[in-house]
Amino acid sequence: MNKYTRKDLSELFNIGKETLRYYENINLIPNPIRNESGYRVYSEDDLLRINFIVRMKNYGFSLREISDLIKMVSDDKCAHQDKLVDYIDNKIIVAQNQIKELYRLIELLNKVKENKHLGECDFFKFLVNNS
Repeated sequence: MNKYTRKDLSELFNIGKETLRYYENINLIPNPIRNESGYRVYSEDDLLRINFIVRMKNYGFSLREISDLIKMVSDDKCAHQDKLVDYIDNKIIVAQNQIKELYRLIELLNKVKENKHLGECDFFKFLVNNS
């Protein structure tokens, strides 16, 4: 089984070493074992969990949401399966609404591009009146 240092994971996931320590402090990842020199040594399981955390953050999940998800899926008895499905359904709705808003923004920005003659004041009025 491969072992990783904070430096390894920091470089692999492009996050700060202190970020890993913070994740430990808030129990997003378990406290890693330490080698003879006292340095933290992370396992493959830790690597997978950190990968999950980083990906979820990139998708816009808060650390609180990520923590809740980890708790739901870490339960061996899958007692939270219904709760997880509800959570996913709600997240889908939020994501769909965000997509709609992004499409509206694209349309608005294209309209702004078409009206190149707008000055600074007109630009702000245009954005406010057309959003």
